Amino acid sequence: MRRTYLILAASLIPATVLADAACTQALHTPPAGLAGSAVNGSNWLDPGTLRYGLGQAPRFMRGIALTPPAGAPARTPARQPIDPDRRTATDPADGAQRSLRHLPENRIDADGVLMLQHGQVLLDYRRSGFDPARPQLLLEATRPLLVTMLAKASAEGRFARGKAIPRLIPELAPSRELAKLSMQRLLDGRTGLQWSDAEFRQWQKEGGWMPAGGVGGVRPWLVRRSAWPRVSGDPGSDMRGPEGALLLWATEKAWKKPAPDVLCELLAISRARNPAFWATDPAGTPLADGLALSLEDFAAVGQSLLDARTPSGRRTIAPRWFADTLASPGNPAQPTPDAIRALGPDTTWQYRFAHPGKGHRAAIIGAYGSSLYVDFDHGTVVAVFASHAQRHSPLLMASLRSLWDAAIRTKE
Repeated sequence: MRRTYLILAASLIPATVLADAACTQALHTPPAGLAGSAVNGSNWLDPGTLRYGLGQAPRFMRGIALTPPAGAPARTPARQPIDPDRRTATDPADGAQRSLRHLPENRIDADGVLMLQHGQVLLDYRRSGFDPARPQLLLEATRPLLVTMLAKASAEGRFARGKAIPRLIPELAPSRELAKLSMQRLLDGRTGLQWSDAEFRQWQKEGGWMPAGGVGGVRPWLVRRSAWPRVSGDPGSDMRGPEGALLLWATEKAWKKPAPDVLCELLAISRARNPAFWATDPAGTPLADGLALSLEDFAAVGQSLLDARTPSGRRTIAPRWFADTLASPGNPAQPTPDAIRALGPDTTWQYRFAHPGKGHRAAIIGAYGSSLYVDFDHGTVVAVFASHAQRHSPLLMASLRSLWDAAIRTKE
């Protein structure tokens, strides 16, 4: 791997840049002197500042800036793009038929919606001032991508999904509770691990999401945990919280490289066009919810999942068996997070992806409306960046479902 040096302007410190065929990386530190600003490290992800904060993570977090190689072509418009003022959709608030534009503007609070069909742009909706090339925090939507990276590693024989978590992360071997948990349970998000409110807050502090209070970073904090209690019976299901740090740690162990290096390969395979950012804790460890991608490249990940079911001779981001599993309904008897159930009673959850309704489809459900829907039957991808006031309100989830249904409907 060739090493070179560059100085990035403004907020980037002089750093060693790692260059390979996939992308370049540079260490990043946020600018000083934000304490007196209206938006600062204490409130940047509050409801009143969320829209700004999600797209400005480098102003508030340490991290790694990633730039994919130039050359990926822009996507061409579909022959019959959707007119959001003519295409109708059901408003789940009252069941009325309204223009498709009504959903992103009034129910989802979408900043941008990018719909692809067979790789072409079916709809490109943007709130005023939104840049689809600017990286935006995915928060818990990062976790299904980590599972995808781990599925690829498993397919290559890098680890066994049936083995206990400490077999892949030996630093956690002293935990008897983890020794009884398989990697498969971690990938499914059904470990049953319990986290108190105090532990949740400390996890945020250790990651740098909250100012001050950390004592060494996320992983030392996990290692110091003396007990890992679990619920008995129903193992529960996790969408956010400290469990994601285990997923990311396992990803790095399986690939024997830092998560940003693994991401570089994913960006290359999906033919990403824009810079990305991965926030780290103060110790420099990537955070499970710290990945920021552009809307264009988030949609490209969805297109790559479509491609994984139709091998074309190119590398894919996931093995065929994994894409086939995502495209098929999960077990309705398995526990499902409340937010996923709000998509509809016919929604199942597996590998941290939702499967809404009949047919072959999968969805990543992030926070505040940000999501990625992939319909394998219709070759359709719907990527949404949003900043809704509530993380997973029932009306928000129902509006996303209605948006997806409108995207695949053939008649205006």
